[in-house]
Amino acid sequence: MNKKYALLVLSVLLVLSLLLTACGPKPGAEGADDRTKVVIFVGLGTGTDPHQISMQEELAAEFNASHDDIEIEFMIVPYEEAGQRLLAMIAGDTAPQLVGPMGVGSVAEGLEMWEDISPYIAADNFDMSDFYSLSVDLNTYPDKVVGLPLGLYPSFLFYNIDAFDAQGLDYPPADFNDTSWTFDRLRQDALLLTLDANGNNAASPDFDPENIVQWGYDDSWIDLRGWLAPWGAERVGSPTSADYKTAVVNSPEWVMGLEWIMNGIWVDHFIPDTAGQQAIEATGADPFSSGMVAMWNSHTWYMSEGLYDLSFEIQIAPTPFNPEGTRIARAHADIFAIPSGAKNKDAAWEVMKWLTSEENIVRVCEIYGCIPARQSVQASYVESLNTRYPGLDTNVIFESLNYIDIPNIESWTPEPARVMDVINNTQSLVMIEQPLTAQELLDQANVELQKILDEYWAEQE
Repeated sequence: MNKKYALLVLSVLLVLSLLLTACGPKPGAEGADDRTKVVIFVGLGTGTDPHQISMQEELAAEFNASHDDIEIEFMIVPYEEAGQRLLAMIAGDTAPQLVGPMGVGSVAEGLEMWEDISPYIAADNFDMSDFYSLSVDLNTYPDKVVGLPLGLYPSFLFYNIDAFDAQGLDYPPADFNDTSWTFDRLRQDALLLTLDANGNNAASPDFDPENIVQWGYDDSWIDLRGWLAPWGAERVGSPTSADYKTAVVNSPEWVMGLEWIMNGIWVDHFIPDTAGQQAIEATGADPFSSGMVAMWNSHTWYMSEGLYDLSFEIQIAPTPFNPEGTRIARAHADIFAIPSGAKNKDAAWEVMKWLTSEENIVRVCEIYGCIPARQSVQASYVESLNTRYPGLDTNVIFESLNYIDIPNIESWTPEPARVMDVINNTQSLVMIEQPLTAQELLDQANVELQKILDEYWAEQE
């Protein structure tokens, strides 16, 4: 099961990987029947669940049956091993030809690792006009184009209809103009949906927070930037100013959001802490499909991983309005990238075009749970969604794209690995205990980040 929030610190591991023995396929130029081999490394994001593996194998078989010059092979690596495995292959001169699907954060953290495909785009006079401008913007990095847009993953709420019915609660409104759907309303519902072993909800004086069997709300599979982006800071999901020189994680909006989350964990008990997360993980399921979380904030990639064999009925709803009266639905965006040290790059470019082509991108996004980045295929993708998830309000998915986080929660920062260390350490403190106030935690993080930024810019002079 993919935990998208845990961004890989590729740039740091790259140094460590020089000490590792290379593993994986050898870099020989030929595949079967003297065809050029293109290995597609999957494991840094979604794509590792069993049903996804079989769908990728079917895609490879179709490609290989229709091409006599190139042969593709999907190399599926468990998420927990993928970062180290990839970097060992790169260090050992056995780099795969393509890596993906991979998000903005993973690309940004190891930006030096990826080939600039601008020359390929120019040489082929490749038409980019069919891609949503949003998908192009999210995949823009300093001084290079890393990959063709594959898909977008907007976020929204998955909710357990049975849990709402059991408490006699109205469902979250699907109307994006309904301003009653706020974080305060979500909290009120979540309190009533949080139950202890005796059936008492978290609003009851008899509630036992030491024996919770169902939490009202969870947003655990994302980092601190993702947690706080919906609260409406000027820089939304970015921890720095627009010129990347000033740390801004202690903005009033982020403090407000973190206070809400910390109260939800430690005061109101409708959000699971680390011990609660461990209890959920012990079921062998993700938080939502375990049946132990009534409302689950996540992205479309979860649809390709978690919405199978559920024991309850579900629906989806928009991200709530924040206290400033705005709605921000964070988004992920994926690409396939070519490692700079890969062999057979021309063949890799041809495969990248095939995967993201108008003819194939819907099938590829069915595997990974993304909205295809091509505008021309939206109607056929909606038809596919309705077939796979009958009754699901697909309007929520597409409408959420109008509210995404810009700057994005995974956008590039100076020293991305060090910045994420600070972000992740702060988040861990929130989940494990409540040692400081939200203001104190974010002030402390801001000081640490400012030091990192100052050191970075001093080195650029």
